[in-house]
Amino acid sequence: MEICKGLVSVIMSNFNTPEEYLRAAIESILSQTYSNIEFIIVDDCSTDDSLKVIESYTDERIIVIKNEENLGITKSLNRALKIAKGEFIARMDADDISFPERFQKQIDFLNKNSEVIVCGTGVELFGDGADVHKEKLVCKAIPERDIFQILLLFGNHTNIIHPTAMFRAEALRKNNITYNENYRYAQDYRMWVECSRYGECQNVDEVLLKYRIHKKAVSSFDKNPQMECARDIMAEQLSWLELSLPENWENMHFGFFVGRKKYDLNQKKWIESILRQNRSKKVYNQRILKKMLYEKWAETVYFQIQKKKGIKKIKPLLFLPIRYWFVLVDIKISRR
Repeated sequence: MEICKGLVSVIMSNFNTPEEYLRAAIESILSQTYSNIEFIIVDDCSTDDSLKVIESYTDERIIVIKNEENLGITKSLNRALKIAKGEFIARMDADDISFPERFQKQIDFLNKNSEVIVCGTGVELFGDGADVHKEKLVCKAIPERDIFQILLLFGNHTNIIHPTAMFRAEALRKNNITYNENYRYAQDYRMWVECSRYGECQNVDEVLLKYRIHKKAVSSFDKNPQMECARDIMAEQLSWLELSLPENWENMHFGFFVGRKKYDLNQKKWIESILRQNRSKKVYNQRILKKMLYEKWAETVYFQIQKKKGIKKIKPLLFLPIRYWFVLVDIKISRR
């Protein structure tokens, strides 16, 4: 399929979205300051009136796909990707609100940063329970590709918020990148894993979408399936190193980069296994991988030392290489 220069293909899946939310989402796209768009909406066999709401819009830029059976968001997004003709692919969720200048600012960013193949934006949280979040504005820089790939090995630490994503269509098509249909949930995490293999992922340093918090959101009522899929995605990446997580080590692995401070004697053995396999398979940058793993391990050692008294403080240090003891000093200084 030939790419239409300058066109933004907006892809969105809908399933029983409340009319108020759905209309707000659709109208936020139709009112973008960048108007050269096609808006592909996939209705995933809704059982309410939301399809009628979508069809009530007469804007010629809207393209409606009706699933004959409920496929879930992963397969629905791929149906939209398959017919998208745009130079850029923009994600949208049926219950969020894009700021009017969102697309223009993301396009400007991608045009200025040719190495970036997907960019997200910051979001403003709103809706039910939004006030319980400490951060109402979320927008974080993503590290360089070599570091980012390693972070993804330990969980969805992307900081790309899925409905804000905009992709370069050429990069997706050239590398045959689609949403991995093995994962009904956490499909964004798997997408970032794939994208990071072919280019840089980054965020526009600005809030450009209102992210709705409500009880019916997928991330709210499907936390367990989301987590199960996330763990499967981590396991898939480990399989590229020809590694599998030993029984009951999942929490230890996942905890490396999510701020958990629990000390585990198995960490040394597991880190050495990862480094040994990567040295052979060359999946990740070995130097950066070693540095990141040992520094994070040093953090757990530090917090273990704080809990112990007397001679017991020494035991966690026995396994940590001396050259990484400086990390303990840095942590102590930073916490003053």
